[in-house]
This record gives sequence, structure tokens and C-alpha cells, in this order.
Amino acid sequence: MTMKFVMLFLVGLMMGGCGKMEFVQEQVEKNYTNADGLIHAYPTEQDSEYLSETIGLYMEYLVLVEDEENFSKQVELLKSHFLAQEKDYYFIRWRLNENAATNALIDDIRIITALEQAAGIFGNENYKIIADQLSEAVSSVQSEGGYTVDFYDWSLELPAQRLTLSYLDDNGAITAESYELLNNVNASEVFFPEYYDTAAEQYISSKEVHMIDQLLIALNRENRGQQSELFADWLKEEWNEEQKLYGRYDRQTLKATVDYESLAVYYYLHAYFSSLGESEMADEVFQHTKEITADGMLDNAHFFDFIHYQLLVQKQ
Repeated sequence: MTMKFVMLFLVGLMMGGCGKMEFVQEQVEKNYTNADGLIHAYPTEQDSEYLSETIGLYMEYLVLVEDEENFSKQVELLKSHFLAQEKDYYFIRWRLNENAATNALIDDIRIITALEQAAGIFGNENYKIIADQLSEAVSSVQSEGGYTVDFYDWSLELPAQRLTLSYLDDNGAITAESYELLNNVNASEVFFPEYYDTAAEQYISSKEVHMIDQLLIALNRENRGQQSELFADWLKEEWNEEQKLYGRYDRQTLKATVDYESLAVYYYLHAYFSSLGESEMADEVFQHTKEITADGMLDNAHFFDFIHYQLLVQKQ
């Protein structure tokens, strides 16, 4: 029995909510995949959406566990169903729909990164070629006022007029001016603005904040050497008092506006506490996440939450 097989077996043992020692890939195939091999959003619901977000997240997981066979299958599905060509450029439709003529920056960056990593790990130069083609499209047309924007409408040949700050993961396709927006956000408030309006040339903040966005912005800033002390202090206090984090909060009152928890939120919360060196809190997050999945939270989980939990298990 190889060490890699042993690790996969242990992951199977650790997965809460399923009641069986199934590997993640087997669960995906059984619960989330249609006859064509495409992954839908909800388990056993083949009429739920098919998104580039989903295929990108699964590619990220398959790179992490170095599953070359299944990664190759996802690349072929990407090419045959999501990849489109306009003139000299290749782009990824954000959802599986013949009329979908826009891409999504965050999904593109995730897929580009997975392809680049896979090219090195699996020694497949074709993955790097696809990644470069996608990066070229983003860097060539998907900008407004010097900023890389959320999407490009290929039917209208128009870029978006906003940049969502949670999308600013490190990638060479994104302009340096875009990353400056992370550095210049107002740090005198607990929560960050969600996006930058390139037409109005100003940050936009919503009354209700999504914790996935807030955590991603904080992580993006942390990765670029920008601390977010007010947000970090509030987050640590909230965790110490509640031992849980909800999906959305009111910007002014700092109180939860929903009563649900999210596996994806806990993935990013664990990552953020780890980046701050708060290893004890990060471990508490992981233990809490295992407890709620053991209570059945994975049974009907959206693929976004399902795969983020599996990524958390692997990285822990």
C-alpha cells in the first residue's frame, strides 16, 4: 500500500456526514456528476446549475491531492463545454449555457492557477498553454481605467465597470493598479467595501456583508503585506464569544443577519486565522467544522461548500 493511498484512505475516514468510507472523487461522481461527467451544483439534482466556479474548485482539489487522471478528465470537460473562442482569444463561460457570453474573473483565475500548478506537478505542457491563452484574454480585453474588472461581455465587446475586491488573488493576468485598490481601502472600519466602481471611481459598500467576501479580501490584503487590524480583532472576539461565524453580518451593528453557517466560510476563516499565526483558533475552527458535518451538513451541500470542506480536510 503506497503512502499516497494511505493518505487518501485517511481522508475518507475523516469525511463527516457521509457515513461511508468513500473517497472525495467517488462522492463527486456518485452525487454531483451527470452522465456526461459534468458537475452540478447540488447532489442528485441534475437540473441545478453547471458553473465554471464548480469545475475550477474541483480542479483545485485534484491538483492538491495530485490526482492526474481525474484532473485530465476535468480539463477535457472544460475544453469541450466551457471554453469558447472569440477572434484570437479563448475565454471560459461562467455557466454552461449556449447564450452565456461572459466569463467570471474569480473563476478564470482559479482555473488558470490550477492549470499552471498541474503543468508542473504532472509535467503536462498543454495545461500551461491553456492557462496562458486564458491569461492573455483577461490581460488584453478585461480592463477598464487600468483595472482588471469582474468580467468581459464578449457579445457586446464591453468590460464590466466594477472590480470585486475579493477576486484579487495573486495572478499575473491582473494589473498592478488593481492590487493598489486593496492597499487603499479604508482601514478605519471593521468591514471592507465589496467592490470598486471604475466609472464612478469610488469604493462601494453594502449594508449587509458576506463573510466569504470579507475573509477573502482580508486574506488578499494579508498576502500582500497589508494588515487589517480592526477586522482581525473583531473576528477573533466574535469567534471567542460565539465559537461560530455566520454567513452574513450588518455593516453598522456588526451583528449576524442570518442564522446559517457555511462550510466555505470556515475554510476561509481557518486560512485567515492560520495566516495571522492564530493556530489554536484555526484548530478550533477545524474541529467545529468537523462537528457540524458529522451532524449531516454535507448531505445536501452545494458543491461550493462540499469541496471547500474537502480542501480544508486536506490542508489541515
